Amino acid sequence: MNKERKIKEQIEVLDQHLAAAKEYVARNVNVRGAASWLHLGDWKGKSGHPLWMKNHMIPSTKRSRTEKERALERIATKAKVKRLKEQRRNNAYA
Repeated sequence: MNKERKIKEQIEVLDQHLAAAKEYVARNVNVRGAASWLHLGDWKGKSGHPLWMKNHMIPSTKRSRTEKERALERIATKAKVKRLKEQRRNNAYA
């Protein structure tokens, strides 16, 4: 369940970044990011060019969120199959 909890926390963070980015794009103001040449803060939705956010950051963050949701579904399915297999195994010997 540790993986599941980690993924849920990552989804929450992505949701916060998406909400901040949507507000930022609505303001339509270009705020200069941190002094870092990588501009990693732009991915948090606090700075960057509004068109870059609208055309690149928001869609790619949504894709990442969707991938994480699929991973959660795979984990749940795997656990369900494992429980059913264990249940059948126990019933066979009862």
